[in-house]
Order: sequence, then C-alpha cells, then structure tokens
Amino acid sequence: MNQLKLNLDKDTYQQLRIKFNDDIKAMENFAKKIITNEIKKSNMGLGKEEKKNNEESLENYLKSSKTGSRSYGIKGQGW
Repeated sequence: MNQLKLNLDKDTYQQLRIKFNDDIKAMENFAKKIITNEIKKSNMGLGKEEKKNNEESLENYLKSSKTGSRSYGIKGQGW
C-alpha cells in the first residue's frame, strides 16, 4: 500500500484528536474516506471511456451553436 504523510495545522489536528479520542487509526480512516469520496466525485475518478464521452459531449455542445451567435454566456451580458 502507498502512503501519504499529511501536515495539518495545529487547530485541525487538535480537532481530530478530540473527535477521535486520540485514536490515530480512526483519524487515518477518516482522512482516507474523505479523500476517496472526493476523488470519486471529481473527474479524476472517471475511466478513460467516461472522460472521452465527457469531452465528446462538450465538443458536440460547442459545435452545435450558430456561427457568429451571441446566445452564449449569462443572460443580459451580451456584447
């Protein structure tokens, strides 16, 4: 298993110690869970096929707009 050492500020570390009653293993598991969940929510968790589909969707969306059209952006912020 690969390891990652985290340096936390004093307050964050103290809050973790209090929350987990100085149980280092529980703090490690908490950090692992949060990191894993964040990766799953982001594109980093997507496989090559899913990334390709996302890129194709964006490309198709961009190609679908009319040339010279100013119908993009936030409403009321035209040129």
